Amino acid sequence: MIINTHRINAFLGVAGVNAAESVKARQIGRVFEFLVLIALLVVFARLLTFYNEGVVKTDWITSAIWLVFLLELVVNLYNVENRLRYLKENWLNVLIVLIAFPAIDWGNDWAVIVRSLRLVLFIRFFNGFFKDVITVLGRNRFGQILSIFAFIIIGAGALFAYIEDRKIWDGIWYALVTITTVGYGDVVPVSDAGRIFGVMLILFGVVFFSLVTANISAFLIGSDQRKVEDDILSYMKATEKRLAEQQTLNDEHVDRIIVHMSAEIEQLRREIKLLHQQTVSSDVDEKNES
Repeated sequence: MIINTHRINAFLGVAGVNAAESVKARQIGRVFEFLVLIALLVVFARLLTFYNEGVVKTDWITSAIWLVFLLELVVNLYNVENRLRYLKENWLNVLIVLIAFPAIDWGNDWAVIVRSLRLVLFIRFFNGFFKDVITVLGRNRFGQILSIFAFIIIGAGALFAYIEDRKIWDGIWYALVTITTVGYGDVVPVSDAGRIFGVMLILFGVVFFSLVTANISAFLIGSDQRKVEDDILSYMKATEKRLAEQQTLNDEHVDRIIVHMSAEIEQLRREIKLLHQQTVSSDVDEKNES
């Protein structure tokens, strides 16, 4: 299943710089995406502060966050070639810049709602992450492996709860922390049968969890490899383009040389012909005089 995250982001108005734009525009867009992500984390932290400790008077932080969004909008608009497309695909950015202007007094409650609207921009980052997750799950049946993993945890937890005469949730918690080799120690077996079961679960968990980790590592390494391959392919295409342009220039230069040499040869032929005619005429005159 192919998920077009760009269409989703464009519909929500948080698409960022389109992939069809120039390399410079996309690079600058990525820089501002990082700054916007930091600003969103600050917004999220301030929202938690508001609900836990009340309103904190930090107007300069509000202005700094708004300035980040404004700079992203203005700078990206300046660098992109298709400004109308950028505005259509980032209409929420424009709306946020307008309604979250620090000079507008919305009141405490409405200010929180308006400024929290910026958290919708997290979708831009989550969509890309979700696409990578789908890719990982679809590779080497990793999704099925995780489903089996969840089934084993529930089953092992239920069996542990039966052996140790504990609640099912305690058993699932024990199975999870044991298979993942975390081992908090808050839930432990006390019977011999429970300890034997725990040993088998530990041995199985080391092997199975290593399989899960290997799949994730393979995806990360594969991503780096694909990036290197894309860079090499881009370099080869650029080199091929430069060679084609150089070949065109060389052909034009050779054509100019040929045209110039042909003109020179033609001029030389005319001069030789004229000299020959003058020589013949001179010989005739000498014969007539004699």
